[in-house]
Amino acid sequence: GGKKNPNIDGQFYTPTLISGITSNMRIAQEEVFGPVMAVTKVPDDDDSKCIQMVNNCSFGLGASVYSGDQKRGERISREIKSGMVTVNDFGVNYLIQSLPFGGVGESGFGRFSGPEGLRACCVERSVVFDKIPGVRTSIPPPIDYPINKNKGLPFGISLIQLFYNESIWGKIQGIIGLIKFG
Repeated sequence: GGKKNPNIDGQFYTPTLISGITSNMRIAQEEVFGPVMAVTKVPDDDDSKCIQMVNNCSFGLGASVYSGDQKRGERISREIKSGMVTVNDFGVNYLIQSLPFGGVGESGFGRFSGPEGLRACCVERSVVFDKIPGVRTSIPPPIDYPINKNKGLPFGISLIQLFYNESIWGKIQGIIGLIKFG
């Protein structure tokens, strides 16, 4: 590997495996696409060091954890900061179109595919209408435009007292204010 593919025009490499990667190397700090696999040896086979090394990168599109112990692989995968993680596999999450696809950090914002991707194409909004025939919501005259300068503020304060005061007496004062200034 590591050579330009002579059978394809453009910037394409033959499948390449790079080992001996350390965290200060450029390939460990950038998002690499292609048929390139960068292999890093984890010191002392320590899971917490592994997670720390992986999360030390500002990119996080996808990750794969390979382990002879499935539960260990799953445990490690839960700690990795990336948009997608597979355990003992690569790229299967991209093939399952019902799953969201996207990264974290400098690998992007948002998702496509799955319900999350569909929601990104939507404009969510609220629509409110009166359901009881003949009953209409109206703006009380003291706070309708143009606002009554003498009654508008006391009416608004009374309304807030009615809805948000925790004591019964405060709510009663709110009702009295609404009657007085309404």
